Amino acid sequence: MYKRTFDSGRAVTMLCASLVLSACGGGGSGSSSSSGGDTSTLKAGLYEAKIEYVDGKPTQNATAFLSPTGKFAVVYGGDAGVSIGKFSFEGTRISGTSNDYRQVGPEGFIENKGTEEGTINGTIRSQTSATFSTSDSAGEVNTNVTLQRQNSLSDLGISLKRASGIYVKGDSEVALTVGEDGTVDSHYYTDTTKCQLLGIETLSVHDTSINVFDISYTMTLCTNEDRRGEYSGIGFVGPAGEQMVFASHNGRVAMKFQGTE
Repeated sequence: MYKRTFDSGRAVTMLCASLVLSACGGGGSGSSSSSGGDTSTLKAGLYEAKIEYVDGKPTQNATAFLSPTGKFAVVYGGDAGVSIGKFSFEGTRISGTSNDYRQVGPEGFIENKGTEEGTINGTIRSQTSATFSTSDSAGEVNTNVTLQRQNSLSDLGISLKRASGIYVKGDSEVALTVGEDGTVDSHYYTDTTKCQLLGIETLSVHDTSINVFDISYTMTLCTNEDRRGEYSGIGFVGPAGEQMVFASHNGRVAMKFQGTE
């Protein structure tokens, strides 16, 4: 997990800086009631991830989405890819596994999956922060990670109605339709990939007070067989419902979507 060095510049992807652009108007970790001392779990939401490499590579910053189910996605800046996995919590301990996906293509697919599943072990410092290390299959630690929740963005709340709409990626490149029942539908770069993205009632909100959602869908008709199949991931909706960002994978490739209404 997190073994590679990413873009030469700082891969800062906190939504205020890049994903929801000027719509945030601040963000920050803040000091809400969710920052209490309970260390039995991490509260779901949007996190800033600081990633330090043990081999001396430059420290990276990324955005992490954490679902109430424990599933998470880490989104790096530029074309640096994503990491997707699941956390487990026991007392003050955090553990889990993650897979890295690299080399983002022009249609948002991340084709190169890491050959190893990373192992996560660390400590929950509060409901809004944690530190952990990631290790390869031989048990060798390769990164140390600090997570800090962004309360003002995470606690905006969400509903299927608020998340519904038509989100366009790029210059009318992709239109993703999200229904109030959680249905998602898109002809995803059909001119180049021939893919169709479809999910029936599969955008789900587990906690309406926290602005993250789980998403699952089927990708069909793709000319590249690896891109077909069942995808699952985590996402976030902008403060005014005007933007949607999610990362998902099918076990072979991953996708990163960012669209605006």
